[in-house]
Formats: sequence, structure tokens, C-alpha cells
Amino acid sequence: MLYWILRPILYVFYKLFYRVKVFGKENLVKKGKNIVACNHLCKMDVFVVAALYPNKTIFLSKIEWYKNKFFGWLLKKLGSIPLDRDKPSLSSIKDGLQVLKENKRLGIFPEGRRNFDTNDLQEIKQGTAMFAVKGKSEITPIIIYDRLKPFKTCYVIVGKPISFEKYYDQKFTPEISEECTKILSDTMHDLQKELFDIVDDIKAKKKK
Repeated sequence: MLYWILRPILYVFYKLFYRVKVFGKENLVKKGKNIVACNHLCKMDVFVVAALYPNKTIFLSKIEWYKNKFFGWLLKKLGSIPLDRDKPSLSSIKDGLQVLKENKRLGIFPEGRRNFDTNDLQEIKQGTAMFAVKGKSEITPIIIYDRLKPFKTCYVIVGKPISFEKYYDQKFTPEISEECTKILSDTMHDLQKELFDIVDDIKAKKKK
């Protein structure tokens, strides 16, 4: 209930102050189970991803955000799942898989932490592949070009969903985890290069 009360308020705020140009909207999976894997540049990335969909995205959020009792309570009410990035608990993993079991959308930042230095994609952790295979869900890769800034255009690209269906009925081994993670990483790197090329072209045309 709280989510649906706050969503329109936050959405209006987001639309008034931030300009987001999205490429690849046709690749968004708006119904059914899906994992959204997005690079992480700033706290506002959550708003960028959430605003792409008409319904709720449940995010895995770092456990440090829950140290404040009120903020932790608010995050849980909004559907967020606390996650210890260094030692993920069994309950966090079960909660994430339950989201997919209920045919809902799970939001993950697969780099594990924000990139404070550059826009380049960091190392992709293996947890996202685990959720995809064990939760039998496709992954929609999303790349944000730069940190969100008020009244400046931010470019976003949505890639085609990635499926690891051939592994669904196999034991999830370290080898499978590594292979799936590499596929996700390569896909996100290619997607980032595609977005960089698009933005470079837009900037070049503006100069002319």
C-alpha cells in the first residue's frame, strides 16, 4: 500500500527534475518474472529503473541502508530486500528467489557497489547468474550512461533479455555460474559500448 502512495509523488518529482532518454524500450519485460540488471553510478539509479516500468520492481539493497531504523522500515515497506554484499544470507537469497517464484520483477545492481570514479562497468559479480538460473528467469540488462543530474539529459539503454534456460534443470555448479556471469558481463559491456557510441553521435550532431 505504501508503495502505491509514494510512487506517484516520487514519479512526479523525478519527471520534473530529471530528463531521461531511453533507447531500447521495446526490450522491457513489463509482465511476469524478470531480473533487471543495471550498472550502478548513484543512488538515483533506483528511480531510473523503477520509472521504466508501470508496476513494482523489488530491489536487492545493501544492508547498510537498514541501519537507520526508520529508513530500514521504509525500505522494507517499499518491498526492498536487505543484502549483505560480502556475505549474502540464506534468507536474502530465499527472499529474492521468492520474488521470481511469484512472477514478479527483481532489481539487481550486479557490480555489487556504486562506481564512484568512472562510468565504466565494474566487475560483474556471480550472484545475478545464480538468481537467474535457480529462479528460472531471464535477465534484462540496462546501462545508464552517467550519474543523474537535475535538468540534464541522462541516457539509458535497455538490452534484449538474456536466457540461461539450458541450465535450469542442471545442478548450479561453479562452472555454470562463471559461464553465465561471463555472458552477462560481455552483454552489458557490449551494451555500454553501444550506448557510448549513440551518445557520442548525439554530441557530435549538436556541435554541428
